[in-house]
Amino acid sequence: MKRWQGLVGLLLVLVLLVGACSGLGEAVPQGVEEGSQARDFSLHNLAGEKVSLSDYKGKVVLINFWATWCPPCRAEIPDLEAAYREHQDDDFVVLGVSIEDPPETVQAFVAEYGVTYPVLLDSEGEMVRVYRAAGLPTSVFVDPQGVIRIRHVGYLSEAQLKQYLQSLLP
Repeated sequence: MKRWQGLVGLLLVLVLLVGACSGLGEAVPQGVEEGSQARDFSLHNLAGEKVSLSDYKGKVVLINFWATWCPPCRAEIPDLEAAYREHQDDDFVVLGVSIEDPPETVQAFVAEYGVTYPVLLDSEGEMVRVYRAAGLPTSVFVDPQGVIRIRHVGYLSEAQLKQYLQSLLP
C-alpha cells in the first residue's frame, strides 16, 4: 500500500512539473471571440484549391464574411481591395468568405469588382455559423499569432478599416 501511495505521489509531482514547464496556463483558448485563438478552417477558393486560415500564420488576416446579394458587402469590397493592395507587402491578407453563393455567381462578382485577394466559398454556410457572424458583412481581424483582435459586424467604412489596420500592422 505504501509503495502504491509513493507511486501516485510521484506521478502527481510529474504531472504538475510537466504542466508548469509547458506553459499550459498561458495558452490562449480557441474560439471566435476577441482575445481567443482563431478557429482554423479550410475552404475551397475559386480555383478549387483548399485554403486554410493557418496558411496565413504570421500575417494580419481580415476574414470578411459576405455575400453577392448583400448591399453593404458590395459597398465595402472596393475599400477592402484597396487596403489589401496597399498592405499586402506588410504581411496583411484579406480572406473573403462568400456565404452560400454559387461559385459561378461569385466568380462573376470577383471579376466585375476586380477583387485580387483570396475569395473562399462557404457554400453551406458552415463557417458563418462557426464564427457566429450574426449579420453580413462581418469582419474578423486576426493578429500574426492567430488571436482574434477585432470583430466588426456591419458595413466597414474606409476610416474604420484604416483605424483597425493602424492598430494591427507594424
